[in-house]
Amino acid sequence: MVLLASDFDKSKYLRAEDLKAEKKFRIKAVTVEEVGNDQKKEQKLVVWFTNDERGLVLNKTNNRTIRGAFGDDTKAWEKKIIVIFPTMVDMRGKLTPALRVRIPPPKQAAVAAPAPKPTTPSGNGAGAAAVKPPPTQQTAATAPADPELEDDPPKSLAEDLDDEINF
Repeated sequence: MVLLASDFDKSKYLRAEDLKAEKKFRIKAVTVEEVGNDQKKEQKLVVWFTNDERGLVLNKTNNRTIRGAFGDDTKAWEKKIIVIFPTMVDMRGKLTPALRVRIPPPKQAAVAAPAPKPTTPSGNGAGAAAVKPPPTQQTAATAPADPELEDDPPKSLAEDLDDEINF
């Protein structure tokens, strides 16, 4: 086993410098930890993950994001997936690197209804070839849009900026 001195520089908590791009994490547990330096120690929620040994110390913003999606009971957060991404935030008038949480959209299950069997008016199935086949199932992405909800044709920039609001 190789002993690397740099391994002892690692924090047990995720930092903005640790992520170069967004990454999905599955929540394993949530604990309360005392974090901060000797002058200012605070108790904070820390989210631990199945796919990383480091935890995420929750600030108010990230706490509210997760709580808003999964509820106030942190036990309900277990096994949920969150996305953590690095960003720059304004902190006391300076831009500072930070980590933010977002909730990935739920995966859409394919909805497929079985095609009804063709029948005749008498219901015995005879002459089924003469009956029109049922319309094909369409998803929201392929279904024709309601004409009242369709967007207007694209406007030129001059037309788009010509509105009734006077500045």
